[in-house]
Amino acid sequence: MKTVYNYILLILLISACTEKIDIKVDTGEARLTVDARITSDNQKHFVRLTESSEVFYNQEAKPITDAIVSVNDGSRTIKFMESSPGFYQSETEFRGLPGKQYELSISNVDINNDGTDENYSAQAQMPHPYSVDSIKMHYDPKYGYGDDEGAYWLVSLYMKDNPEEDNFYGFGCRINDKLVTDTITELTIAEDIYFNGETTKGVDVAELFQEQKDEIVKNNDQITLETYSINQDYYDFLDQLNEMEEGQNPVFSGPPANISTNVSNGAVGFFAVYSITRTSTIVKTE
Repeated sequence: MKTVYNYILLILLISACTEKIDIKVDTGEARLTVDARITSDNQKHFVRLTESSEVFYNQEAKPITDAIVSVNDGSRTIKFMESSPGFYQSETEFRGLPGKQYELSISNVDINNDGTDENYSAQAQMPHPYSVDSIKMHYDPKYGYGDDEGAYWLVSLYMKDNPEEDNFYGFGCRINDKLVTDTITELTIAEDIYFNGETTKGVDVAELFQEQKDEIVKNNDQITLETYSINQDYYDFLDQLNEMEEGQNPVFSGPPANISTNVSNGAVGFFAVYSITRTSTIVKTE
């Protein structure tokens, strides 16, 4: 069994659940960057639109304003309204449904400033949530390496993988209902190739660094593991971004033209649709 930690070129922008994708593209070439997510939580979901080019690689990305954004679930179209520059929220709260196909539509955008608007779209199906048996916490006073070596509380997962499916996982963590894995760089992603059909008996899927202020665990704190059921396309996207950041793949030594995306018309980024399972435990530190 193996836990795969992937550090992704995304940085916190607005809130604990909203990040900005920052992708370097061909010199002088501007592209639409899409960061859009629909989950099984009943909430106002978001779409963030920015312009990516080498010009903006080391600067704040330019927000794309006045776009027309909507999501169709096969039976209705949900409009997204711009609440701040480049940031669009659904008009109403709704819950994404497992098994349902969602289509994102973006229009009234002119990235190349040629006077002709472009249209963009993406489709994704929400996977069914995973059934988690339980989680447990254990303390390691000498975990990690380099600057991150030190004391950690680790979250261990107990669940059975479905042998009839190819499963892809994401993991986040909350302390007393506050999301502490508040950027995607702190998430864990994993595929079931290492434990297909097996019961995980305490595989560590989240870590809480006790020298990080917002991750300090106290006696009787409630720890909640969020298990994300993601599809393979989104897993591949996150994994490739990790390779781009770490420089492990020569294909990313130049412009990342081969990073996967499910958004049409030359855009970069991803329209992610996933379900969430939450499992909690109380920590005893005394």
